[in-house]
Amino acid sequence: MVRVNPAPKDASDWYRLGNQREDEGRDAEARDCFERAVAADPAHARAWNNLGAARERVGDAAGAELAYRTALERDPALLQPSLNLGRLHEARGQAAQAAAIYRAARAHHPSDDRLAHLLAATSGENTARAPRAYVQALFDEQATRFEAHLVSELGYSVPQAIANLLAPLLREPASNRAVLDLGCGTGLVGAALAGTGAVVTGIDLSPGMLAQASKRGVYAKLLKGDVVEALAHWEPASLAAITAADVFIYLGDLEAVFAAAARALAPGGAFAFSVEGLAEGTYRLQPTGRYAHAAPYLRQLAAGAGLRVAHEEPVQIRKQGRGYAEGEVLLLRKA
Repeated sequence: MVRVNPAPKDASDWYRLGNQREDEGRDAEARDCFERAVAADPAHARAWNNLGAARERVGDAAGAELAYRTALERDPALLQPSLNLGRLHEARGQAAQAAAIYRAARAHHPSDDRLAHLLAATSGENTARAPRAYVQALFDEQATRFEAHLVSELGYSVPQAIANLLAPLLREPASNRAVLDLGCGTGLVGAALAGTGAVVTGIDLSPGMLAQASKRGVYAKLLKGDVVEALAHWEPASLAAITAADVFIYLGDLEAVFAAAARALAPGGAFAFSVEGLAEGTYRLQPTGRYAHAAPYLRQLAAGAGLRVAHEEPVQIRKQGRGYAEGEVLLLRKA
């Protein structure tokens, strides 16, 4: 790895070194580098944005907000500080403030899918799914830090819960061990299924996530693509199981997914997935940018696709604010 030796007053060098420290997960050092960069060049908008992100990661939310706002003062057309500042307000439950930030950013980026989705979410609109560009950009951005944050900091255990449901089925004597892991991310489901004899194919929109998943060595194949399209074109009756851990938080309307899953599963096959819970209705885009689904809606879709609900249990998906995002893990079976 090339090391940067910044001159004491060279903002560009401090900025590059801060990015390097960020990639290495050395957040306090990254913050200090960005502090030096903006001290050397107070007009360096990107350094202000990255300083905000580093401050946020070390727990200084107030300092992060100040840095993001300064970045936008220096360059109102810079997109990333608008996204970061809006998400900071979302985390505080301040949807209206987040919406105002996204709305202002759209004046500079009218066709940006991320802004469109986040503005819809914080404005109370309901859409059928998150744009693919939004999902890919979100996870490419988080790929190298995603797992440590989600598992270690947010207590995420859904992949293991799904694997626990499928393991007894996959260990039964059978010739078909094919499993399709939708939205495989860094490969947590694949790792949890190791030892069951499953032959797992993972599919994800994010090249960054696929690169992380490939390091595990637990997937027979990894494919880049949209999970809905891939499932719709999968060979009929060819899969022993389909998994989707925290995938449907980016899909609202699941009718096509359930129909495609039923088509791709072999007789007796299993479809295991998680959702964030919704008290009533069908699905709802939340201010977080994630979708929640109501249990009666899922049962209705399952019945319509010829799948039966074999198991259904509440689960705390991840830490969220001072509590947890509540949801469910379901196991559907094909006759």
